[in-house]
Amino acid sequence: MVNAKTGWQQQYFLVAGGMTDSDQEGIPQEKNKYPLPIAKRERIATMTPRTTLLRCSTRPSIFLQSRNAATLVTPVSSILSAMQLQPHSPQTTRRSLTTTTTQPPQLTTQSSSSSPPPPPPPSSSLSSSLTEPKHVRIRPPHSVKLGTVVAAGRMDKTVRVLHKHSTYHKKLHKNFPDRTIYLVHDPCNSLREGDVIEFSSGWRTSKNVRHVVERIVAPFAIPVDQRPRVLSYEEREMMKAEKKRKQGKERRVGRIKRLVEMRLEIERKRAEKGAAE
Repeated sequence: MVNAKTGWQQQYFLVAGGMTDSDQEGIPQEKNKYPLPIAKRERIATMTPRTTLLRCSTRPSIFLQSRNAATLVTPVSSILSAMQLQPHSPQTTRRSLTTTTTQPPQLTTQSSSSSPPPPPPPSSSLSSSLTEPKHVRIRPPHSVKLGTVVAAGRMDKTVRVLHKHSTYHKKLHKNFPDRTIYLVHDPCNSLREGDVIEFSSGWRTSKNVRHVVERIVAPFAIPVDQRPRVLSYEEREMMKAEKKRKQGKERRVGRIKRLVEMRLEIERKRAEKGAAE
C-alpha cells in the first residue's frame, strides 16, 4: 500500500474476520484498484470469525489521491501485537520481532603445569659470535672433469690432459664418443704422464690455460707421497695473493670497506684482550 502523506509504498497486513460483499462495497472504488477474484471472495466469506488472513502487497508503489487512505488499513505493529495476544489460536503463528543470536561461551583452559621459558644464551657466546666474524670466501662456479695426462714436463706448471666424453649429433639424434685435450695448470709440477686426475675450470693463468688440477685419482709409476703435494683452492688463493703483494699490486679498498675492516680489527683485538684477562 502507499502512504498518502509520503507517497512511499508500505506493506500492511489485512485481518479479515468473515469479510462479506458489503465490506468490499464499503471500500472506495479508487482504493479497490486490484479487486479480489469472485471465487476468492466467496472463500473468504465462508471463513470462521477466528480465521486470520494475512496479505502482503509487493506491487510497485502507486500514488493514490485519497484523503482517507490512512484510515482504511491497519498498521503492521498493531496487527502483530494483536496476534501475539492470542496464544490459544491454532491458526496464528507467534514470532518475535527481534532476532537474537547466541554465541557459545568462551572456554578458558588453564594449563595445570606451565613449562618455564628457556634461559637466554650467555652473553659471552653472543659477544664472541659478534666480534669474531668468519671470513669465508665462496668459490665461484666451476665444473669438474676427469682426464688422463698425455704430456707432462714439456711446459712449466702446465700439462696436457685428455678428457673423454660424448657428443650429441643434431641430425642423427645420437650420442657419439668424443675426446678433447685441455691445458691444465699444475702449480707444483706434481703430475706425471699417465696419471688419471680430476681438474676443474675457472682458474685462468694465461690465454689458453683455464683449468687447474684438483686431485690425483690414480697415479702412474711414482706414488703420490713421493711427489709435490697438489694444492687446494684456499692454498692457491693464498699463493695468488702473495704473488700480487710481491709485484706491488695491492688490492684497492674503498672508503666503506676500509672502515668496516678497521672496525672488525678493533673488535678482534678487544676480544683477544678480554680472553687474555
